[in-house]
Amino acid sequence: MKKRIITIVTASLCALMLFSTSIVPTMASPYFDEETGIETRAEQVRWYYRTNHGVEEMRLWSVTYGVWKTDWIPVPDGWHQNG
Repeated sequence: MKKRIITIVTASLCALMLFSTSIVPTMASPYFDEETGIETRAEQVRWYYRTNHGVEEMRLWSVTYGVWKTDWIPVPDGWHQNG
């Protein structure tokens, strides 16, 4: 009887391990849905700069959505433009 219980527990654990390993690859990539082919990506943005009446200003543009994310704001001291 004891052997039978150990066999059932062992078989259950093996079945559980097989089931859990088939789920893990699906959960590993939350950014791509294979059924719909949709992939989640981060929004791409770019800073634009201008000089307005002697004051350097910057504004954030959403490349992804094609809209301005901010108004023109003064460039903070120590801010370096990444060309």
